[in-house]
Amino acid sequence: METEPFELVAALVAARRIVEPCPLPGASPTLRLQTTPRLRRVVPTRLAVRRAEAHGRRLWAESYESREQARAAMEAVVGGTARAHEVEELAREYVIEGKIRETLFWQPWRAPRLDATSASRLRETCAGGRGVLLSPCHVGPYLLCISAIPQFGRTPYSAAGAWLFQAPTRGYWGRRVARRRSQAHARGERLIRADGSFAVLKALLEGGDVVSVFFVLPGHRETRFLGKSVMLASGTAHLAVQTKAFVLPMRARRVGHRVWLDVDEPLDPLDFATTDELHDALAARHERWLLELPASSEDPNREGAWEQSATAQAWTLPNE
Repeated sequence: METEPFELVAALVAARRIVEPCPLPGASPTLRLQTTPRLRRVVPTRLAVRRAEAHGRRLWAESYESREQARAAMEAVVGGTARAHEVEELAREYVIEGKIRETLFWQPWRAPRLDATSASRLRETCAGGRGVLLSPCHVGPYLLCISAIPQFGRTPYSAAGAWLFQAPTRGYWGRRVARRRSQAHARGERLIRADGSFAVLKALLEGGDVVSVFFVLPGHRETRFLGKSVMLASGTAHLAVQTKAFVLPMRARRVGHRVWLDVDEPLDPLDFATTDELHDALAARHERWLLELPASSEDPNREGAWEQSATAQAWTLPNE
């Protein structure tokens, strides 16, 4: 049997290591009050969401900068689609949803609800013996997507941005990093730095593991998506084809103060003639969901995404 390179073996050992809980770094008294989970537990989530909605409505009414950023985000998402005429209404909703998503991040994290169909798809796919590629997007309270996996007896592995592996610094962002890592520890989620992770993710999937990779991220595959040309990463399709892993599209969807997890039918790479066909089929699944709830998406022009290169006409790679 061929021996794996030492570097890959070491990387797999690191990938399987339990994430250590991370204490929250220091912050101002006001920020500590807003971002300390044990204090947030005394505020019912229903009430916290109502407050966030009110905050979002005030922000829309009072902040020109927030309105312009929201309009640009929604133009980039729905431009060229049948919903292009709804930009103003969606922009207002986008501002409100952003405040709610921020609030839910600091509230106690609970596993999302699943209807019978989604639960069955998740259970059957995870029990199938092959690797499973979870494919969420940055939509709604998306960090809760992975929360459903441990209840099916599986350990989830998540490809994550480099920021999550930095030492948390004082202030809001550092506390956000610490909160995310502590939650990964609590649910047994393993975190893998996304940059240069293809070989590690491939080995995990070949071993039958469950891996989560966000789909709508910048890359070099020109894709017809959301009514326009979008430069998308195609790593999910390549991983699936090379490992024969099922691809499971999913999204987190807020209903009131509760979060539901929608799981679509799995895509089997053996059913597609090429990697491009699988990529396009997955893009079509996510496009349908994004156009149902565009205001719940994150701004495609945010840092680490298209960075002001996403417009109603096209999403090009940053700095190109």
